Amino acid sequence: MSLPAVLQRARHAQGLIDRDAERLNLMDRYARGLHRAPWMPAKANAEFKDLVKRSIVNVSALAVEAPLNALRVQGFRKPGSGENAYEWRYWQNNRLDERQNAIHRAALTSGAAYVVVCPDPRKGRREPLIRAYDAISTVAVYTDPAWDEFPVYALHVPEQQPDEHRTLAFLWDDVAKHTIDLDAEPEAAVLAAEPHGMNVCPVVRFSPAVDLRGRTRGLIEPLIVSQDRLNQQTLSLLLNEHWGAHAIRFGTGLAPSERLDPETGDPLRDPETGEPVYDVPSLDPSTLLMAPNSDAKFGQLPAMPTGDLLASRRQTIEELMGLADVPPHYLAGSNLVNLSADALAAAETSFKRFLSTLQDSLGESWESVFRLCARAAGRGEIEQDESQVEWAEKATRSLAQAADAMVKLMQQGVPLSVALRKVPGFSQADIDEAVKAAEEAARKAEAAEAAALKQKEATAGGMDPSKRRDPAGGGRVPARTGSAGR
Repeated sequence: MSLPAVLQRARHAQGLIDRDAERLNLMDRYARGLHRAPWMPAKANAEFKDLVKRSIVNVSALAVEAPLNALRVQGFRKPGSGENAYEWRYWQNNRLDERQNAIHRAALTSGAAYVVVCPDPRKGRREPLIRAYDAISTVAVYTDPAWDEFPVYALHVPEQQPDEHRTLAFLWDDVAKHTIDLDAEPEAAVLAAEPHGMNVCPVVRFSPAVDLRGRTRGLIEPLIVSQDRLNQQTLSLLLNEHWGAHAIRFGTGLAPSERLDPETGDPLRDPETGEPVYDVPSLDPSTLLMAPNSDAKFGQLPAMPTGDLLASRRQTIEELMGLADVPPHYLAGSNLVNLSADALAAAETSFKRFLSTLQDSLGESWESVFRLCARAAGRGEIEQDESQVEWAEKATRSLAQAADAMVKLMQQGVPLSVALRKVPGFSQADIDEAVKAAEEAARKAEAAEAAALKQKEATAGGMDPSKRRDPAGGGRVPARTGSAGR
């Protein structure tokens, strides 16, 4: 491809990044708890502003963290196989056990994340190098964004630039990885081109939801309006508790006492006005209010109730939980208390369905990554193209329930390796060790059974002839060789 065409693609992709930057950065800030401040008066004092800072309650982040805890890839294998496919080693080499959470979090937060797979130029042999980028600084352009597995090209503009005088970017297409200076003149903008030999643009999009127009949707954006309302309600509650939750005592008709000079005992006067200086009476709860004149009156203003504010705030939280498909008992303060494991499982029904949808979408993206790994390693297509990503079991069940279910599955003929995957907390290494121990125990049992059967066959016709003795107590009885003497 000609250099002007590469630069034209980079300019177009940069425009797409700039177009969505404000919206994506807003979602990123809300996920990290950096919300827009609730409304407050223009002349608010420092005390009021401090209450505004304390009113931010980041409930919207739970919409990402709750499913993220249950999205963990633990294998890539062919259905019915007890071992991971060959391409799983590339996962381990790129330390994706740890880094997969960052990819899933970025995809759930902003609606898209991108994974790039290319041969590692630092190694002599072809080894896949996997890198991931968020949607704030990366965009992929597709011919059909709803159906195409790989884009036509993709652009990444790093947030941290090595040189403040230019803006470096990286563009991938089906031929090479291009390094571009977006601030340079057109004839000097393309700095380098590294062929990758993948024959496709080696970029995979991760998204929790893609519609037929190719638009992606994150989990934070639908919650922003409700989150702002919750923060405003929390501020109203804090203001009520700070200034109106306590009874206010007052007194009228009091004669203030003049402040006296401690040395002379004379009344002190204001040096500017010449008026006497009076002591302000203390009205804290420990003070007993008294007055010498009969015109003085005392009273108390009742505390302002907080029940309505708490109910309104609770309703908004429940609305947020419903929009995010998060079970209500995931948040402290829910009305669901003392529930059994079955009741908790029923409360998570909608969440489990939503989680299954996320696993389908993200799982397809990981399978595309493994296909790219096979190409980058020079293995062509995946040998077992029907291999699927295996997700860790994160269901809300007790170990006793899981063990009981496992036994029942095995009684129906389900292999041990499959049944153990339904037990929460069992890693693939635990499953392999358990299967190996079970197979070893089965071999020992078969060997013991065969030895017992052989012994039984040897003694089925009576005692060993070589060990027969005279019933009268004498020596051995010679074996008969015929019927002589009869």
